[in-house]
Amino acid sequence: MNSNIIGSLLWLIFILLSTSTHMIIKSLTGEVDFIITLFSRFVYSLPLLFFIAYISRKKLLFQINNWKNIILRSLFGFVTMIMVFSSLQLIPIGLTTALAQSSAIYVTLLSPFLLGEKIGLIRWTAVIIGLVGVFLMIDPISIIRETSNLSSLGLYLAFGSALTHAGLAIILRKIGKTEHPSTTALIHNFITSTVIILAILAFGTKFYGVKGNHGIEILIEPSLLLYILILLGFLGSLVQYLMAQSYKYAEATILVTLRYLAIPLAAILGYLIWSEVPTINQLIGGIVVIISCLLITYREIKLKN
Repeated sequence: MNSNIIGSLLWLIFILLSTSTHMIIKSLTGEVDFIITLFSRFVYSLPLLFFIAYISRKKLLFQINNWKNIILRSLFGFVTMIMVFSSLQLIPIGLTTALAQSSAIYVTLLSPFLLGEKIGLIRWTAVIIGLVGVFLMIDPISIIRETSNLSSLGLYLAFGSALTHAGLAIILRKIGKTEHPSTTALIHNFITSTVIILAILAFGTKFYGVKGNHGIEILIEPSLLLYILILLGFLGSLVQYLMAQSYKYAEATILVTLRYLAIPLAAILGYLIWSEVPTINQLIGGIVVIISCLLITYREIKLKN
């Protein structure tokens, strides 16, 4: 089988599992304290990530060449995850996904300053078009007039996640040249897990996010919710592994194009499960963002060829 086909299939599974983790997080809103959900996503992902790193690198599984970039990767990754997970509790899953996927627009905006890349007329046009799409989805005028039925905090968090994800993407470009992906995934989750555990010990589980009916006691008593939290962490580790493996087999330009399938998938599931119906502005804005990001991707392909 062609390597691009294998990589694309792995990427499609990655998209399905990533969307599944978002659905679990959304479904746990009001049931489990947000911090416990965050704890489970990172801590329960460690065993599989450790196993993968050990199989891949043996005694070198903790070897890092540039700790500064790894710390930055963990910081941006953690903040991005907090914003995405928080917004899922407040606004429709399709809207969160669409806003988060707009990160390619901000990568293009930042790349001249952080990577020294030149941006031509076509990509600048795509950026402007994309920003119009983001404007339509957020609809700040209705927020100012207080006519929006959506959580303004949820919208800002989803928008912010796209910005921090853009920073993360730029950092990952640098890390990819010096570090092994299985080691960076393991170290990132270990650092994040440590931070969350220390935060819980210091502040408890109700200092941030939507409070639920269950706190830290859910981690001690066997129950369906506990098994769902463990599944969340396991799926999270699979998502990171499949993402790395996809890039191993398929060209990045193919995978970047396929990533936008997550937007209609999330919107459809949001409608079927939570009866979330997007507005005309959100639909048009989402389509405009997808077109903008695909135009950016197309231009990058042309420049590389």
